[in-house]
Amino acid sequence: MNKTSQNLLLVMLPFYPFLAWLSYFVTDKGIHMVYSVFVLPYAIYLLTGGTKKFPKYLTFFALFTAYHIGSTIANNLVPKDMNIVYFLLSDYKILALAFMIIIENTDFDKEYISKMSKCIFFIVVMSFIVSLIQTRDSQIFYNTHILVEGIDLSFLEEKRIYSIYSWINASTVGISFPILCGILIERYGSKQSLLFIILICAVTVSFLTKSRYAMVSTVVVFMQLFFSRRSFFMNLISLGFLGLIGIFIMLNIAKEFGYNIDEVISERILEKDGDMVSAKARIISYEVFMQKFPENPILGVGPSTRDDVKQLLGEGIPIIHVGFLSYLYFYGFLGCFLFFSAIYYLLYRGWMVGRKYKFWAVFFGIVSFCLANLTLVYMELGDMGILLAILYLRYYANNYPDELLEDDTEQ
Repeated sequence: MNKTSQNLLLVMLPFYPFLAWLSYFVTDKGIHMVYSVFVLPYAIYLLTGGTKKFPKYLTFFALFTAYHIGSTIANNLVPKDMNIVYFLLSDYKILALAFMIIIENTDFDKEYISKMSKCIFFIVVMSFIVSLIQTRDSQIFYNTHILVEGIDLSFLEEKRIYSIYSWINASTVGISFPILCGILIERYGSKQSLLFIILICAVTVSFLTKSRYAMVSTVVVFMQLFFSRRSFFMNLISLGFLGLIGIFIMLNIAKEFGYNIDEVISERILEKDGDMVSAKARIISYEVFMQKFPENPILGVGPSTRDDVKQLLGEGIPIIHVGFLSYLYFYGFLGCFLFFSAIYYLLYRGWMVGRKYKFWAVFFGIVSFCLANLTLVYMELGDMGILLAILYLRYYANNYPDELLEDDTEQ
């Protein structure tokens, strides 16, 4: 079964965006439903036999997922057009839990990790190519289904570029793509030519999204170079040199494609010509949170923004626009204790792997995920980048156990 699990993950995780694209030609249910039909029964099967591995982060996330489902049902938030089975199969957190169970109960060797890294490299390069093509027409390889899912449509006017990731979620490019680049930096960081390619892809794709959180996340994952096996001084020189060349090439590519970089910096990053809409949305979100959270501080209101909160937030702000505050509003102290504990133990594992083996990609990837959710709401541990980071953590825990397995519980 180990080989089956390996092959399943090798196809489903790195090629998630393309499989999501293909799924829309086969069914109207979306990729999460399609994945759940295959992954959920397989994860349950793995739990029924042999020794099961449940690290602490997985235990807390499993408890949180159960809490999430219970809160949804108790607050009558299951969509009216869904039966309970359909709802469970379409829930993103259940799918994430199933993937985590499969990952933690699968062994990975160096040969497999080498294959996975090559697949990720292919995806990063394809992200770069598609992003460049979308500068000419942002609707190419773009998931128009999200236009009817109640998402703020202001990004259409801003012509943001989501590369290949809109087929999963509009936020995946800013959450998962930097983590993929971070993994590649660790795997190929000693090879200057490959590191240069990764840098060009990372800077270009993140900049073309016009999303500040995507740009910040990319900077964060590149910080791992200062903690890697080579000296800090050499890494600083290499990164600075490659960065300058990369920026020069990116500027020329943008000019060739007719892309106005000055406009992006002025309007999106600095908001010079705007009225600081993004900043105001976060401030209003904080004020509304402080007003409404005390009404249900322990259990929360369930994973949906109530109408009274939407009215206070105002037009164009459909949700409390800070991830951590939004989750506190949704799940209360109890639910967030479970969820934030899962994140803490993932960070702890990432820190231990980084400190002992100089593989810092996972730690900085999770840090970038946390920082991003200070400005948006997308706290999905089932996003492809997070799951791949967990897979690499599992590889180190399996091959270099020591204290990394101290928090594992076997059943």
